Amino acid sequence: MKRIIFKTLLVQFFCTFSILFSAEEVAKDPFAELASKIKPSVVTISSIDRGGSPWGVGTGFVVGSDGIIATNFHVIGERREFFVELADGTLCQPTEILAIDRSLDLALFRINKRNLPPLALGDSRLIEPGQTVLSIGNPLGYGLSVSQGVVAAIRELEFGDGRPMVQVAIPIEAGSSGSPVVNRSAEVIALLSIKSGGAMGFGVPSQSLTALMEELDPIPINEWLTVGMLDHEDWLRPMGGNWRQHAGVISASGMGNGFGGRMICLDKHARLEPPFDLSVEVKLEDESGAAGLVFGSDGNDRHFGFYPTNSSLRLTCFNGPMVFDWNIIETKPSPHYQPGGWNTLEVRFDQGGQIRCMVNGYEIIKTVDFTLKNGWVGFCKFREPRAEFRNFRISPRLSSGSISSEVRQRAYEISQKLIMEEKISVHELEELAQMDSAVQQALIDRAEKLKRASERLIQSAEKVRIAQILNELVQLLENQENKQDGILLRAALLVAELDNPNFLTAHYLKRVNRMAERIATKFPPSASSREKLEVLLDQMFSEYGYHGSTLDFHHRANSYLNEVIDDREGLPITLSLLLMEVGQLIDLPISGLATPGHFLALYREPGKSIDESILIDAFGGKMISREQANQLTNKELTDDDLLPATEKEIISRILNNLLRSAEWDRDVPASLRYLDALVAINPKDQYIRTLRAMTLYGVGRFEESLSDINFLIGQSPENPNNEALLEIKRRLSDPH
Repeated sequence: MKRIIFKTLLVQFFCTFSILFSAEEVAKDPFAELASKIKPSVVTISSIDRGGSPWGVGTGFVVGSDGIIATNFHVIGERREFFVELADGTLCQPTEILAIDRSLDLALFRINKRNLPPLALGDSRLIEPGQTVLSIGNPLGYGLSVSQGVVAAIRELEFGDGRPMVQVAIPIEAGSSGSPVVNRSAEVIALLSIKSGGAMGFGVPSQSLTALMEELDPIPINEWLTVGMLDHEDWLRPMGGNWRQHAGVISASGMGNGFGGRMICLDKHARLEPPFDLSVEVKLEDESGAAGLVFGSDGNDRHFGFYPTNSSLRLTCFNGPMVFDWNIIETKPSPHYQPGGWNTLEVRFDQGGQIRCMVNGYEIIKTVDFTLKNGWVGFCKFREPRAEFRNFRISPRLSSGSISSEVRQRAYEISQKLIMEEKISVHELEELAQMDSAVQQALIDRAEKLKRASERLIQSAEKVRIAQILNELVQLLENQENKQDGILLRAALLVAELDNPNFLTAHYLKRVNRMAERIATKFPPSASSREKLEVLLDQMFSEYGYHGSTLDFHHRANSYLNEVIDDREGLPITLSLLLMEVGQLIDLPISGLATPGHFLALYREPGKSIDESILIDAFGGKMISREQANQLTNKELTDDDLLPATEKEIISRILNNLLRSAEWDRDVPASLRYLDALVAINPKDQYIRTLRAMTLYGVGRFEESLSDINFLIGQSPENPNNEALLEIKRRLSDPH
């Protein structure tokens, strides 16, 4: 028995000693200590996509105790919003972009946090193959993961203009970009950039980062950001808050620095004196919030506000920063207000101080107030819940009865075909109540019928909207006589309206005109055409920040000209189109070239030969040589390729880009919209009409498909490719 006890104690002793010994070994592991030392300096960077949704996660690290962070340029994105999370979970906002090197994929920026632990930058010239290194990053979103590896080699790659890159044997996944690679002395010797495959990748040498830190050129973050942001040249935001725009909708979130979280957004170009009318559609995320129209603003604390709050409508005169300065003129509930939905707010402000406030066409508040007589107009939001605004209009008069009686009557007649309007009187209701329980089911059936009729009316209204856009588009492109300036710009905006019904074309026409006027003021006296062109490119692509979309190239927003103007990001064709239109306004005749694969622009002075023309890559924002153009288009360009594309060719190409994106997304309704537009402007294009016929057939719209098939057969009766169409026609014509 004693032997058994002794053996048990001995085993326990050795196990305990082994555990203590192992713990001591772990504690002394130099790489564990190294990881623990550098981890507080590593940050997580989250970026936002074109629609304002989370896009991706990358890594960065502290290089300056005053909040300077280093990362890859592609991690923060071109002109995109991003956020930073420290190792301890603290969320931070970037305050300025300090320096970028696109060719090496490097970026330096500052956050609103101080006294951070920076990592020292080592001398990458002393790197030796086989050297052991360690990295911390966010591979596949797994925060602050530690990886150990070795330096494989120093290589020159096409990436980075042939400059050396550090090849490392470290697993690199999405989220690893921007991770520091450190040596045993906790010095950063490289910054991970490229995944090569397997447990191998490449990093930018620390010497490149050291050089970039000596070339700081700070840009405030509100000037850097354009994607999803309101244009600071068009809007004032004196009380802070988060204001964004996307596809014609302006959203407000967070809290402003005014009392109660008040935040206002004012149209810089609309400082008005009465009489005037304002209108906007507003939707509250939650009825505990409040948001609506602002008018008579002094650009700070004083303004009128008309807005829904707690499902009532309120008119307030704000005379200062505190609640004691506010005069709530009137608050009224209204059965015409729709909680949780879009509601149209209208304000009519007359010279005599009379203010009329309406919701969804019904007058709610009518008063006279002389406190504020003129000022800026815009939007306001209070408290935490998010709010959205669309279809903001300013005019000498906006009439809720602007739809003529003839149009209303015709719309009513059409709707009667879908469902007859019926009303139930009080006496009829009492009569129904005396019937058996089947009457309840009958009313439910009736409600379902009305619901289906409502859906058909909405679908019909949408079809009418699309048809009106296509009619206007065809008229613009077909009217070869009396050509007006801006036809291409208007046509491209009409294409965007197919999917974006919530923006005003006139607003974007004015923005392009204002941009052209500002750029023209930058021309030196007696500037040559070449000098003017250089100024135009510098202003558009450097000062205004227009750029090619590298992260979301196939996103449909890149083909919507309104969103290209808003976000200053687009495709070669949409950026070229905008360049052409601005050039036209400042007497620089720039043409578009329908070159394969990569749309280009061309400037050619009157009387000059093709060889003397200047080629422009708007996607890269620069002039290029003929050889560079050949590389971009993957084709040896001929003089015929340098002939200007027509408006119809350019709009068709934009529509085809949208069509490819919709097919990729398997969005059949969108595909049919683009096919309808392509057929409208190219009615004899057999390929497009055949594609539409097949698409219509695939979704069961047989009558419309048969119409296209009959057109195609009638256009080319002897075409051998008609056999497939005839077979489909036989199937559609056979009642069995």
